[in-house]
Amino acid sequence: MKTLFFFLLLSLGALFGQDQRALGKSEEASYEGKIVRITVDEKDLSIGASFKFMERTLDRVKDEGAKAVIFDLDTPGGLAFPTKELMTKLAELEIPTITFVNSEASSAGSFIAISTDRIYMTPGSNIGSSAIVSGGGQKIDPVMRAKLESFFGSHVRYIAEKKGHRPEVIEAMMFLSDEERVVGDVVVKPGSLLNLNSTEATKLMDSGPLLAKAELKELEDVLKAEGWSSDDLVTAEPSGFERVAWWVASVSGLLIMLGLAGGYFELKTPGFGLGGIVSIVAFSIFFFGNYVAGNMAGYELAAIFALGLILIAVEIFVIPGFGVAGITGLLMVVGALAFSMVDGVEWQKYQWGGTGVSELLSAMAGPAMQLVFGIFGSLILLFLMMKFLPKVKFIDDRMLPSSLNAGTGMETQDRAGMTGVARTDLKPSGKVEVDGQILEVMTEGQYITKGDAVRIVSEDGMGIVVKKIPS
Repeated sequence: MKTLFFFLLLSLGALFGQDQRALGKSEEASYEGKIVRITVDEKDLSIGASFKFMERTLDRVKDEGAKAVIFDLDTPGGLAFPTKELMTKLAELEIPTITFVNSEASSAGSFIAISTDRIYMTPGSNIGSSAIVSGGGQKIDPVMRAKLESFFGSHVRYIAEKKGHRPEVIEAMMFLSDEERVVGDVVVKPGSLLNLNSTEATKLMDSGPLLAKAELKELEDVLKAEGWSSDDLVTAEPSGFERVAWWVASVSGLLIMLGLAGGYFELKTPGFGLGGIVSIVAFSIFFFGNYVAGNMAGYELAAIFALGLILIAVEIFVIPGFGVAGITGLLMVVGALAFSMVDGVEWQKYQWGGTGVSELLSAMAGPAMQLVFGIFGSLILLFLMMKFLPKVKFIDDRMLPSSLNAGTGMETQDRAGMTGVARTDLKPSGKVEVDGQILEVMTEGQYITKGDAVRIVSEDGMGIVVKKIPS
């Protein structure tokens, strides 16, 4: 069992230590010299997996020497904080960056647009209405709103000025005013936000267009306007590895079920074997898959999970009974599993909504269902394992330890009342010798020293329980 904890911790560290940009890279053509198109549709700025994908794509663009990046936008917006991080990464690129508004770039979508060097818009498209709002639709406290607007306003102004866009246009999109404002030829009424259609955004002023460079119907027209060939255009697509990770996140409950069942199987089996391997693989895939999928899984939650396992192991092997260490460890394990499945964007929506119960339930509902499925599924799986595995000759002969049929809890032979001698300290688990056989046993929380006489209290599918015979 101790070996299981060590290898599980090692496996989690190895997986998170990998550069996810390299994973699955062999199946992807290089971006070198290419114009990389990233599409942003209606829900993409509200899904953690989408942000992970776009960030990885921009990393590849930089590392592999792409020629340019085009963001093809048709989005009503999304969450501000992940978009801010994406803006920073986009603004730092040293190659040409283009936005093609096709046909909406509202709210967070407009933030992405002003982070690029040039903006093109399809006829009739619009951009703007970028005020900070609560993810849950609740009203933001005035003081908190002031802090958020100040924080985001300074960042957005910096990016806009760096890219050569007019700060007054961006501010009119972001901030309400009690006074009437005129931006270009557009009149913004008191209490309203600026939202530009394609004609207004491309209106020529003294020093160039108000915001967008031109109205163009197709992406092909954008390429021609920039002097680029469509032969160099590639559309960024999720790698096979990312698709697998998203699938893994959707079956997290199944992985929890296999991990818990495998861990218990290992606990009841001498040495390190099938159960430990299954548990390590299941939980490693669980954490890394949810991490790549954009959920909250990461180093921190993986470490909390591993620490929880260690505390449970200490409770089982070192401290008699089941007390503070065991309960704390159990809470850490359950909490780490639950929060690892929470979409990072959904959790931020809850944070933006303050302490609203509806936002919390929305963020935790899916993970809670997966966790319940995993726990109850593992109990059912364990029952089936204890009932049928010892009866399968192939498993019995090749995959289970030879001592399994002698008291590991996987059979139902009743030796209640038989006596023996403890061959190891029982804290509360260990080994005893009964009638010439070495058995894996548990106590009822009692600490028994090696050499003490013991009596079997009960034996069933859950294992053998002994107690010390008073001297």
